[in-house]
Amino acid sequence: MFIRWFGKALALIGFVMIIQSLIWMSYGVMTSRGPGSPMDTLNGVEGPVPTRSPEAARTIQPTATATPTPAPTATRLLSPATPTPAFPARWAITPTPRPGAPGGGPEGIPEPRPLLSFPPKRVNLLLLGSDRRPGERLGRTDTIILASIDPDEPSVRLLGIPRDLWVYIPGWGFNKINTAYVHGELTHYPGGGYGLLQDTLRYNLGLTVHGYALVDFDGMRTIIDTLGGVDVNVRCPLYDVFPDPDNPAITGTLSLPTPGRYHLDGKHALWYMRSRHSTGDLDRSRRQQQVLEGLLDRLREGGWLLRVPSLWSGIRQTVQTDLGLDEVLWMASVGLRLDRSRIARGWLHSVVDSRRISTTTESELFIYLPTEQTYSYLERFLLGPLPSRASPVARVEVINASGNSLYGEMAVEILREAGFEVVRMAEAAPDGRPTRVIVISPPGSLSTTQALMRTFRLPSSRLEVSPEPGAEVPYRVWLGSDFNPCVR
Repeated sequence: MFIRWFGKALALIGFVMIIQSLIWMSYGVMTSRGPGSPMDTLNGVEGPVPTRSPEAARTIQPTATATPTPAPTATRLLSPATPTPAFPARWAITPTPRPGAPGGGPEGIPEPRPLLSFPPKRVNLLLLGSDRRPGERLGRTDTIILASIDPDEPSVRLLGIPRDLWVYIPGWGFNKINTAYVHGELTHYPGGGYGLLQDTLRYNLGLTVHGYALVDFDGMRTIIDTLGGVDVNVRCPLYDVFPDPDNPAITGTLSLPTPGRYHLDGKHALWYMRSRHSTGDLDRSRRQQQVLEGLLDRLREGGWLLRVPSLWSGIRQTVQTDLGLDEVLWMASVGLRLDRSRIARGWLHSVVDSRRISTTTESELFIYLPTEQTYSYLERFLLGPLPSRASPVARVEVINASGNSLYGEMAVEILREAGFEVVRMAEAAPDGRPTRVIVISPPGSLSTTQALMRTFRLPSSRLEVSPEPGAEVPYRVWLGSDFNPCVR
């Protein structure tokens, strides 16, 4: 059981890390500010923008780490001057469904969903994480993420698909979507496990997929430790216990008692992503993406991302994928032009119907059922403009007067997850006033204002209207001493 849960946590980190590392390779475009940035001045409030500092992180039982092997002197590097590779020819052809359409299967098979009409150069990649146990050949894909890349804008949309989504698997019947890969491998479905999962997503959600990458967990823990661990901003206190993979006779403990920045080694980072104690699957997915971003910081610091071409053969030993080096280089070229604000995160967890169903063994399964709301969300998230461009009023600035230098960074993270664009953040001395939202120019949309209040779980009494001539954004979020970053 431990190994299976262990794999769930690693799915997102390992495989998404490899792909997103290639997508997000932008020198200084990754974020508008970094170490050595000029001072931010915001309506009379001046101060440096906080940056990640490994020295400030509390260390959770670091392990001995291996020293990364330097790349050969002749390593081929990527740079902004690298010519843009041509759009890969394979992706210019819409994948066609394979055999296995319904017929002769169980009754009640739904009609296939209409295909979403993606722009011509949109590339959709499946990022898969397997819970394969040591000694096993196959495992369920307990993490499924669709990375939808728009090279023209450019932008990347990451869509989390619940492992418990109840779907029709072509040629087989109804089951959880995380079983499709194993069934495709065992039955030698055309294209194997990926082929059946690809057709399952196409049939049930109307999603066209162009390629995939899958990882198991043994190599990824080593990568985390080799990179020296990872720093994460822990927003909610977390305590959990796990069987220790290094010594099954003892119980390991993950204890993060207060919000703050922590430095986690590979084992504890995986526990952080895996934990379900007092949290739900959506919270766990968010923690996984936090660890991912921390890993990307480590990869950039060590210059590893610039050596992808020469490291590709080694990556292929850890990641199972149908991507070729030319396609990886194309993604890297997109990353050179990608601003971090154009990376959107989405999850289907909150737009599906959850329920328990009985099985033939008289047990119950917890499942998610797609609804019309699910399909509407897919169209809106994958085909519509990203939030900041769809709604210019969804732009905010953050003033951190909480007295905790990390809370501003956490608030920015929360806002971006909710679909808001944070244009600036500055520090201010605590003034004793509570956390509130201030309307400083016409908001234009009552629903946007309400969504901003809900993001921080603030009552209507914490909304102020204080117009400022020439204000560049509609909203200012003022973090007071009562600010609580633990927003579920």
